Amino acid sequence: MSGVKRRGRGLNLYGQLPVWFHSGGPSSDVVISTRVRLARNLEGRKFPRFAPAREKQRVFGEVSAVMASVPPRLFGSEFEIVKFGRLRALEQQFLIEERLVSVDLLHAEGERGVASENQRRVSVMINEEDHLRLQGMDSGFRTFEIFHQIDRLDDYIGRYLKYAYDGRLGFLTSCPTNCGTGLRVSCLLHLPGLVLTKTVDAVLQGASQMGVSTRGFFGENSEIAGNFFQLSNQATMGAREEEFIESTEKVIREVVSHERKARERLLRDAHLELSDKVFRSLGILTHARTLSFTELLNLTSALRLGAECGIYGEINAEEINKMIMICMPAHLHIHRSLEEVEMDLDISRANLVRNLLTKKKRSKGVR
Repeated sequence: MSGVKRRGRGLNLYGQLPVWFHSGGPSSDVVISTRVRLARNLEGRKFPRFAPAREKQRVFGEVSAVMASVPPRLFGSEFEIVKFGRLRALEQQFLIEERLVSVDLLHAEGERGVASENQRRVSVMINEEDHLRLQGMDSGFRTFEIFHQIDRLDDYIGRYLKYAYDGRLGFLTSCPTNCGTGLRVSCLLHLPGLVLTKTVDAVLQGASQMGVSTRGFFGENSEIAGNFFQLSNQATMGAREEEFIESTEKVIREVVSHERKARERLLRDAHLELSDKVFRSLGILTHARTLSFTELLNLTSALRLGAECGIYGEINAEEINKMIMICMPAHLHIHRSLEEVEMDLDISRANLVRNLLTKKKRSKGVR
């Protein structure tokens, strides 16, 4: 487990959550996290998908050297470089679950990896779809704050490595839809109010018409579960980064407003039905003997809504986030040292959730 253990915090499953999964950020009742990503490639080098193994090794070495030279004062610590190919499958999945790396990095070939500072707010994937994917993540709704961090790192790397750039097209990327700024702003939203009032399709369709696309919990090609929706800008070319951020922010603020109004409507017009849903979900979580991860997301979604709306106050969003994180497959394997089949994992997840909720009741003096 050398690749993950060096990071320390990742294995402290009852301790520190990844910063993006804390509940203290702005508008965190709806916006779980914000991610800002910049795609970059090196001039004169083939894109990773077409590059031979030796060229990928050279790119990895050059980028790693620059990342190792970043002064700790800029981001609070040195960057640690992890070679993805040296990790076991379980360790790779662990990093995917923490959203430090993408599924695409898992399926890429050759030398590849990630550089990250200790808090994991800022990281760089190396030799994914592009040579570099700079990303910043934090809890709540804070697009410009994160962008300024990533922009600072982008400038630093650009002093030592020359980016592939065209005067008309902007930064050149493997996928044409990322050319221009290479910017992708993504916010993970919890939208149970819109789902329960059956208005989510109309709201998200309106967002799409305004240039914001929708994906699942883990981004592109992932399914919607637990009423989590990841909203991202579609266009990356034809405007400055700040303009794309402003336009994306405007759309997401509208979605947040619709969600809050939907919750108010449910509390006003369907309080009994909403309460019933919350406590039925609590009952299943407290007594279930098997739980898939998708089922856990759906049930904790209702619990989170109950906590945010004041229906159930015995658990808060931070504690729900911790429960979700430690019940992700790789986290659960590592925490319990499991080498199990899928059904056994579902049983272990149910046992863990049941024990956590039971301890919570005891600590609150609930009988």
